[in-house]
Amino acid sequence: MGLKAILTNLFCILKLFLQILGLVMKAKHGQRRAKAVFKKTLILHGIPSEVAQELARAYPDPIDEVLSLMKMRRMRGKH
Repeated sequence: MGLKAILTNLFCILKLFLQILGLVMKAKHGQRRAKAVFKKTLILHGIPSEVAQELARAYPDPIDEVLSLMKMRRMRGKH
């Protein structure tokens, strides 16, 4: 493989990594916003603040869900 091909591949890999990182950061930000809106909505509808906080804490994190599924898949492959 020539130097140009290697550099092109490295550039593409770096570009994909940065895109993935951006998407993960965007998903985390959206998840935090969704939690905050969820909590505010619960409070506006009369749920006590402490209960709303506890329910918001239980709000699912999609990134953690994906990572746990990937981890389970890896563990299955080892057996």
